Amino acid sequence: MAHLPHQTTDAVLPALPHPLPVARDTVATGPALPVRGNPPRRVVFHLGPTNSGKTHDALAALAAAGSGTYAAPLRQLAHEAYARLSAQLPPGAVGLSTGEEQIDPTAPILCCTVEKAPPRGELLVLDEAHWVTDPDRGHTWARLLLTGEYREMRVIAAAEALPVLEPLVADVAGVAVVRHDRLSRLDVLRAPVRPSGVRPRTLVVAFSHKAVYATAAVLEAVRPGRTGVLYGALPPATRREVIDRFTRGELDVLVTTDVIGHGINVPAATVLFAETTKFDGMERRPLRTWEAAQIAGRAGRYLLTGHGTVGVLTGVPGLRPDTALVAAGAAVARGTVASDLPQRTPRLRPELDDLGARTPVDLPGALARWARWARAATRHEAVTGDDVSGLVERAEALLPLLEGPVGASTDLETVWRLVTLPIDFDPPRRTRWLTLARAALLHGAGYRVPPQTVLPVRPRRGPVEDFEQAAAAARDAATLLRSFPGVAGLTAEDAAGLERQCAARITELLPRAIAAAGPGRCVDCGSPVAPRFPTCRACAAPGSRRGAPAGRGAPPARRREDAGGRRSGRTGAPRRETARRAGRG
Repeated sequence: MAHLPHQTTDAVLPALPHPLPVARDTVATGPALPVRGNPPRRVVFHLGPTNSGKTHDALAALAAAGSGTYAAPLRQLAHEAYARLSAQLPPGAVGLSTGEEQIDPTAPILCCTVEKAPPRGELLVLDEAHWVTDPDRGHTWARLLLTGEYREMRVIAAAEALPVLEPLVADVAGVAVVRHDRLSRLDVLRAPVRPSGVRPRTLVVAFSHKAVYATAAVLEAVRPGRTGVLYGALPPATRREVIDRFTRGELDVLVTTDVIGHGINVPAATVLFAETTKFDGMERRPLRTWEAAQIAGRAGRYLLTGHGTVGVLTGVPGLRPDTALVAAGAAVARGTVASDLPQRTPRLRPELDDLGARTPVDLPGALARWARWARAATRHEAVTGDDVSGLVERAEALLPLLEGPVGASTDLETVWRLVTLPIDFDPPRRTRWLTLARAALLHGAGYRVPPQTVLPVRPRRGPVEDFEQAAAAARDAATLLRSFPGVAGLTAEDAAGLERQCAARITELLPRAIAAAGPGRCVDCGSPVAPRFPTCRACAAPGSRRGAPAGRGAPPARRREDAGGRRSGRTGAPRRETARRAGRG
């Protein structure tokens, strides 16, 4: 195998002496750790920091093979690989499959999100494989690496992930490691940058929707019409449009959440951190150097922008980035120091055949038994059992719906498909999942389901966030309809059409929403505050005479923090009255 200057290759590693065994349950149901009948002949790990050519080289191998799968954690990455390979290969040679869309899914080469990856094939390119430690989705990477029956695998990851990943392919005789060096220089700016000093081709990073809009509003005042925003609640089509506008030079500055750090490639010369703390679903904490590196490494794309620079942005009220943390992240992004990538043990999630359940009523208990078995069976293995409490909650939520004719016409497999439906179960979207599941059950039992129960009506007017919520509801409907076609007389394409309409309207409204957002201010006295807080410390103090005083006997006022919406896409532009007026259609 020829090597490029940025590559070094370790000696081929022998198979580990103790591959994962088949562990049978000695109690009753007999679940087993997953194994494959036909291990790959070869696994190649492509390891290195950001912008080191790992994905480029692995995709070149896939193009040369002419058959196989590229799997990634994000739709945007699947789209990028699809576009790149389609430009190189004949028409019909490359297909696309994500949770939202399919293009020639039976083509010889398939670019997909990891959940859509086929279990076998010629060559598997598994990108961002360090996601195997992710507590929510890592089980998909673990199962694919443990059981995927491909002739060859190319596994792309940070170098620190090798100790976690290598045991998952212990049954493979030939394992090689190709180490990649960063292809462009990455410098750290010595001084903070003020909004007036932000140059074109700059990414500015903040970690909540409100912080993104507050930062964008400050920069928009300096560069009117040349500032864009990117965050998880935007529909995929809008995100692609924003990225394309930045790539074409129509936007000078892109204010983004850490979604940009998951391998999305844009021609950015500079990355500036407006803040360096984030809410991770449990608490607000400083970024890990691993997280900072994934973002900082977006600066300076090889053959696109030359060398990159990274630093901090000041001048946004309430946001105080840590320069030392950014410098530490840049060192990791250059590959000069190791990161603090969490070394979590990969998790396995059960499949229906593993549970030994016979009826839907058995599911909660069967899941609990599997969890106990998995803890014992994986005690000395490279994997551990996944937390199945969320699956138990879903199964228990469905049981009251399975009474009478609905239960009589619903089999175990249907209930399991609903339990594992990839729709957010965290509040407040839990109600949406339950509504869609009930619609599927009623449809299966022969009842008429009103279309508006599954697919909302497109908003006629409203701010950006109203259209974001409608687009998210349409995506959920499309997810349901791909597994249960015909519910309420609808198809997945009906839902996709509504999402496209909402995405188009969001694209129109974003510039006005940015201009109207403004920096964070106390709702009582108007003084500057961090965007995540509604009030300043003085107004939030018990018995404060500023703003609304606390009444006698009332509990002390607390300065509540906006958590940033997690992943549910609950918020868009801040719900200020000026933003609502400016963003209306």
